[in-house]
Amino acid sequence: MGEIETIGNRTGPGPKGELDNILSFNDPGMATIAAFVGLVNIALLLVMLGIYLSSYRRLRSRFTLGLIFFTLLLLLQNALFMLFLIIGEGFRGPGMGYPVLSLNIIQLGALIILLRITWD
Repeated sequence: MGEIETIGNRTGPGPKGELDNILSFNDPGMATIAAFVGLVNIALLLVMLGIYLSSYRRLRSRFTLGLIFFTLLLLLQNALFMLFLIIGEGFRGPGMGYPVLSLNIIQLGALIILLRITWD
């Protein structure tokens, strides 16, 4: 019987794979881009919070009050995330840039949709 070639996680030196040539998962710049997207998310949340507060003053709706609390919780989550990302460097380890960036981009898309619906 012949030898079985294993393909898996590489931890030591060796030739880079095709994916490694396309994307460097250890790129620390991705965490910086993730922080920028996080700041955009916070800005969108502040805009939505202003809209919801204005609407609540006029309508006194429980639904609008719920949206205010929802937005405040997302603001808290994003502020803590940015604190960990910038000060604590908790998400700057090897291979963390792309996952963190992709989560922030997904949240950015969701916030853009919610803001568009809110604006109407």
